[in-house]
Amino acid sequence: MDNYAYQPDDNGKPFAITRYPSVSRQNNDYLVEVNSRSKFFKTTKFYKRLTAILTILVLLLLIIVIVLAVLYCTKFRKNGLCTSEECLRSAANLRLSMDFSVDPCDDFYQYTCGRWSKEHPNHGWFPSFSAFSTIMEEVLIATEDFLNSENDDDNNEPFSVKQARNFYKSCMDTESVDNLGLSVVYKYLKEVDLPTVPSLFTKTDQELEDFQFDWLKSEATIKKTFAMDVLIGFFVQPNMYNRSENVMYIGVPVTPCPLPSPFKTDKRKKNEVDYAELRKTVNTNIIKFVLTTFFKNVTSKEPKEEVLEQATEVLINMTLHMDELINNYTDIYETVHFENIKEHQNKISEILNDNTKKTYPQIWEKYITYLFEGVNVTIDFDKDLLYLAEMDEDYLPKVISYIMTTSDVYVELYMWWVTVFAMILNTSSDIAEYILKQTAPFYVGSNVLRSRSLDCCILVNTFMGMAVSYGLADKTFSNKTKPKVEEMLSNIKDSFVAHVNTLTWMDRDTKQATLEKSKEMISFIGYPEWLFDKGALDIYYQGIVIYNDTYLENMMSFVKIFVPSKLEELRKINERNWSTDPTDVNAYNSFPDNSINVPMAILSFPAYNLGLEVLNYGAIGSILGHELTHGFDNTGRKYDKFGNYKKWWTNSTIETFEEKTKCFIKQYDNYTFAGISNHVQGEKTLGENLADNGGVNHAYRAYHRYLKIHGSEPKLPGFQNFTNDQLFFVAFGSIWCQTITLDEIEKDIETDVHSPQKIRVIGTLQNSREFAKAFRCPAGSKMNPGGTKCKVW
Repeated sequence: MDNYAYQPDDNGKPFAITRYPSVSRQNNDYLVEVNSRSKFFKTTKFYKRLTAILTILVLLLLIIVIVLAVLYCTKFRKNGLCTSEECLRSAANLRLSMDFSVDPCDDFYQYTCGRWSKEHPNHGWFPSFSAFSTIMEEVLIATEDFLNSENDDDNNEPFSVKQARNFYKSCMDTESVDNLGLSVVYKYLKEVDLPTVPSLFTKTDQELEDFQFDWLKSEATIKKTFAMDVLIGFFVQPNMYNRSENVMYIGVPVTPCPLPSPFKTDKRKKNEVDYAELRKTVNTNIIKFVLTTFFKNVTSKEPKEEVLEQATEVLINMTLHMDELINNYTDIYETVHFENIKEHQNKISEILNDNTKKTYPQIWEKYITYLFEGVNVTIDFDKDLLYLAEMDEDYLPKVISYIMTTSDVYVELYMWWVTVFAMILNTSSDIAEYILKQTAPFYVGSNVLRSRSLDCCILVNTFMGMAVSYGLADKTFSNKTKPKVEEMLSNIKDSFVAHVNTLTWMDRDTKQATLEKSKEMISFIGYPEWLFDKGALDIYYQGIVIYNDTYLENMMSFVKIFVPSKLEELRKINERNWSTDPTDVNAYNSFPDNSINVPMAILSFPAYNLGLEVLNYGAIGSILGHELTHGFDNTGRKYDKFGNYKKWWTNSTIETFEEKTKCFIKQYDNYTFAGISNHVQGEKTLGENLADNGGVNHAYRAYHRYLKIHGSEPKLPGFQNFTNDQLFFVAFGSIWCQTITLDEIEKDIETDVHSPQKIRVIGTLQNSREFAKAFRCPAGSKMNPGGTKCKVW
């Protein structure tokens, strides 16, 4: 603890303070006796003069000391070195990561990150390794320490924190997982009215001929229990045209089961010739293995080979058909309309009758009734609306026609398979190991080698991120770090406002609306303010039951309450709130909330706490600017200040904006990697590229605003010859340092809406005149190419 009354001497010891001096006292008329107050008023005239002189001298000496101190401090701020722990760490990290043999005007990414991979080896926990991965590692290690710690009953730790530790223990307890085997799967099959073994294996030919299956009820029940779409996509979310209210959306399935499952992060390139055949082979092996395992477990017999072959063929064909049908409608859509429930179901019936000569009267009334059964919401089928896009309109009659023309026993088999496959990876070790071995070819090149303990930490963080955040969060964050980040974000917003006022491509009305949206944009920084309020965390996890030896059951405790809780929100008014957990190493702009989310995890080294504000602004500042810019990119500009999807820019401004963005599309289309046939896709990555470019511009101007308010900063050790502007851009480049294989880059180009991280640095800075000036890059150099520089924000 700091004690400002304690001042050590030159030897590091406190000054001795004694009641009596060590030398003898002499009689002296000029000394005042302690016990004689009256004597003070009898001092001589000489003493009075001496006192006045000494007082003047002391005052003069004090003034000199103050002046010298001010001069010293001023000199230190201008010419001194920052020797704080944060500055030394940043200096060492940058010095060891940069390749000073590279000309920054030739390849600034290589200049900034040329030695980063050598100094930051990938431990194998992630397929690629970046500056953000180092933060993720720190979060994982801290999470593991926290979850392995003992419950703190003395400090009245929330019950939810103890549940998080129990969740972790259940994940680590493979013996209990093995002992439970398939029992939990059987339990949930029963809850969704599906048999332990598909009827195709257990019914006689006559029974199969008469077999009937209510697929619509099964679809609704699986949705409520497993929080996943099978045939129909349905969710309750804010009305995109009036975000204060929630509405019902229906259409293409978009929500997978939250449980850990194979094929969720497929690493294979979909355009490979052997992909379809490989997947068919793997699926065939897994289907036969699982069906045989269940049949033997229930009946103690082997299934009939012909039935097994039939079931496998049906599941392969139905899975392939559903995948193709859904994949035909994966394009991002924005134009959504609404229809009355009864009107739309009548339209569906007419299409069904034309296509199949069959109808399904009251299909949506039945489906929605199944869904909302037990939910405290009353649906008015005459007035309530369904929201859907044109692609949903096209998809729904096709999938319903397909199911209605497929044998009921096959539909039951498919629903059984989808349900079992969602849970199967979380059962006994022998089943999980077989499936992981079969799916291994789809993850070639990822080389992820994490211990089970780390995977369990990731899982607990996924399901109980707020409880983990409670254990990891610094309780002083709200008073120390948060105000600094808020000041930075305020400077960035002020810089954005000042910049908007200078734009000539935006008309006055659009400019005013843009400034209003910026002003209305709120931020969620660190963690929710309620996190440490007594009882708040337990209310957040109310209804969750966790034991230390029921791994799958623990996950299902979360999963099975998700959809009912979302359905309960149909009549509730929306409030702007957090969109992520504090342990998430990322930042977000939520269009419907017009908000920026900055979790506490990303406010860590090497993105923040870098010692100097020039480094902080270049790193996390550019990220904050990135998220701000998203609110005005090619998608964000379509959401107004209240988060409603509407046209709030004038036609002339929209036309000019879209014309200016063509420059970015063309620029990023030209980026390629040696050894990869595909180029970066400028159209797909446009929104992120706009945010990257705008983010750096806003952060740069915001830092200069900071300097005007607070004055200059000391130098960074080892970088005394660097200007502030140069350090700003070095800090920006450093947060995108990464070790990645060509296979991963190719996958990212194909699937990611972000440009590869090297291109995020190169592309952004090639458009920056400030960067070119800071490093004196001659016109025509690689980092300062000739021609028009792309710029919107």
